[in-house]
Amino acid sequence: MAEDWTIKGEYVECCNCSVPCQCLWHEAPDDDICNAGVFWNIEDGEYGDVSLDGLTGGVLLDQEGVLFEGGWNVVLVLDEAADEAQSEALQLIFSGEAGGLFGALSEMIDEVVDVVSLPFEYTSNDGHFEFEAGDAISMEAQGSPGLHDEPGSVFPHPLMPPDQEGKLGKSSEWLVEFNDQFSWDNPGNNAYFGEFEFGSA
Repeated sequence: MAEDWTIKGEYVECCNCSVPCQCLWHEAPDDDICNAGVFWNIEDGEYGDVSLDGLTGGVLLDQEGVLFEGGWNVVLVLDEAADEAQSEALQLIFSGEAGGLFGALSEMIDEVVDVVSLPFEYTSNDGHFEFEAGDAISMEAQGSPGLHDEPGSVFPHPLMPPDQEGKLGKSSEWLVEFNDQFSWDNPGNNAYFGEFEFGSA
């Protein structure tokens, strides 16, 4: 039986759609294909009595058609720094087996293609973030200004808590070299980022 869990930190996402990504409005992605990477950098977290502080997890996504109609092929990407208990907890959370937001999203998944552990590097400052997972994933983005030069935002964002606002950005780097299916180079496209806090309840 899954344990109760909570995670809090910073969320980052890059995809192949132009800014802003139309998937949030239930429209088909650019070229009818979604190639996205979504990651949660956990500052404070726990799964039962297992601490998840300072760890990261997320997915690579390859999908055709309207995003929330399902058919997702995903690679679960876990933190190489996690010990055995932490790694198991991260997999249970991000696969959806432990419920919460990811439990609801798991209904969209057609196939978990692989589960891998990679070292992560993440920095963020003043509307700019850089994110790397080993030699396989590299993301960098800057916040995109909207009207009156105010930072763009989206609310609600389906991969963030419903009471928390996501910031809109544009990638300068969005590179994946994992396997034949999960390999792309799509800079200059959509990015989302922001703070998150949620759990199994």
